[in-house]
Amino acid sequence: MAKYDDFGRPIYETAEEYNRAHKTGGGTVIQNQTAAQRHATRQTSKNAKPMVVGLVAFFMAMIFVITISIFNMAGGIYEEAYREPDYPYGEEEGIIDEYFSAPDTPLPTGYENIIYNDVWITLPTTCKEMATLGYEIESYELTDIVPPDFWENISLLDENGYMVAMISISNKTGEDISVGECIVEYFYIHNPKSYDKEEESPNFVFGEGYTFESTYEELESYFGTPHYHYRDYYSQEEFQYDSYEWTYYGEEETQRVIVNFVNGVISDVSIEKVEN
Repeated sequence: MAKYDDFGRPIYETAEEYNRAHKTGGGTVIQNQTAAQRHATRQTSKNAKPMVVGLVAFFMAMIFVITISIFNMAGGIYEEAYREPDYPYGEEEGIIDEYFSAPDTPLPTGYENIIYNDVWITLPTTCKEMATLGYEIESYELTDIVPPDFWENISLLDENGYMVAMISISNKTGEDISVGECIVEYFYIHNPKSYDKEEESPNFVFGEGYTFESTYEELESYFGTPHYHYRDYYSQEEFQYDSYEWTYYGEEETQRVIVNFVNGVISDVSIEKVEN
């Protein structure tokens, strides 16, 4: 074993002993320190700890500030992208969103009747009867079986595969039934002529003889004041969209008619009668 002098330095008696003490490679080098060196090392360690803690706190604070800045920037971008348009609300331009009455008045008798391509249908009806309109039922055959509590909106397609109308089908029997036996309580049809004057309006009649050529005033004389009205109007684009909704929530059934207009022309009609 090596001896040490008064300053803690090792004294080697032979070259072999020196070489063993300073051997490198696979072995571990053991470094002997004086008392002063060990004290200095411990003192440096003590001083380093507060410095490390301070640096960690500084960087955490910087990360917090940067994170807050990013969120504030993102919030500003979001508000800029999704803020309300700078159009004045009122009769001249902008958005009108208003309720006129509570949905507690039944719709007039006959509102649930439709005539499409000279076929008379009264809601609710069966999917099999709806198929008499002559259109393909999207994704289903009338003989397909559906489970209890089944419900889905499906399209009626013409010979070119384009949607001409939409219906809802549901199974409330508690048993497996065919698609043809499903109940249809909702009917929707759109008018391509409202967007393209070169197109023809479908041969469609609803209520007391109203068509896609009818005006809002004519509808109001039959349905009464709508439950809800939404309007979006932009004078620069010369575009006005109006949506009128007549709704009744009763104990036995829900009744609803929605008629949308584009620049004063009916663009689509939705009729619904759901038995509760």
